[in-house]
Amino acid sequence: MAYLLEYGLRRVETERPELANDSRYLELKEQLLRDAEGHFREIQATYATILKTQCHCGGQLEPVDHEFGKSGGTIYDSVIAKCKSCGEAQAFQFPKEGFISEARSAMALRDYLQATYGIDYAGAVRSDLQSRAVKH
Repeated sequence: MAYLLEYGLRRVETERPELANDSRYLELKEQLLRDAEGHFREIQATYATILKTQCHCGGQLEPVDHEFGKSGGTIYDSVIAKCKSCGEAQAFQFPKEGFISEARSAMALRDYLQATYGIDYAGAVRSDLQSRAVKH
């Protein structure tokens, strides 16, 4: 995710060089990239925990799906792991503060670019990714 964010922002910066002198933009960008990195570390820790956990049969668990959910006002990172030996699936949920921080930072930057420059950087990245997908 951090790569996509940074890629999109680099593209916007190329098209709008004045952003290099906008201290508020630079502050919001740095915050977003820090939060994205923190979120990535949380995901890595989640997967490491799964890989250290054994199935009830003693087999090795392997993450096979990853999604976010909400329960009782808390956002969770839900990882589904499947046992390599018996095939049984187990669900693991971990609270994700990094995800919340990253989302808030992304929205703040998106709103600032939209209000100040009329730039929809999320839309620009999305259309670029879609055009790349069509080419391949």
